[in-house]
Amino acid sequence: MKKQVPVCLYIIIMAVAMAACDPGRVYDQTYTVEGQAWDRDSVFYYELLMEDSLSIHDFYITIRNNTDYPYSNLYLFITTRFPNGHATKDTIECILADKNGKWLGSGSGRIRDNQIMLQQALRFPLKGIYQFYIEQGMRDKQLHGIEDIGLRIVRSKPRT
Repeated sequence: MKKQVPVCLYIIIMAVAMAACDPGRVYDQTYTVEGQAWDRDSVFYYELLMEDSLSIHDFYITIRNNTDYPYSNLYLFITTRFPNGHATKDTIECILADKNGKWLGSGSGRIRDNQIMLQQALRFPLKGIYQFYIEQGMRDKQLHGIEDIGLRIVRSKPRT
């Protein structure tokens, strides 16, 4: 004899699935730092085909660190290569802990997740393939405590 699944259970599952969808997300890629440390020579590569040069986007860096990370900040070098071959390189400081050493971001226990605004309300000026390269800009040859690094791009919400 088969048991009937209550209709309300289907509704709950659908509601959770719908909430998990992010209709504004354009790009979201995260890489795990292999081994126990992020080597200075290790560069994370992201590639995006953009065919919309009219919409406005927000850019975020996502960082997952553990509480063994020895610093309150993280410097990143971010290179953007445009479809026409031109490139820009920026140095970004990401604050991971406050002045008192309290970890920022979300999470509990040893792991903290941060979503740090990189740029707000930007348009992709050209259609085509964009390449992004992220490397750590700290003085350590082997940077311990950073677990994941990601790039997230979402459509900007209208400002009121």
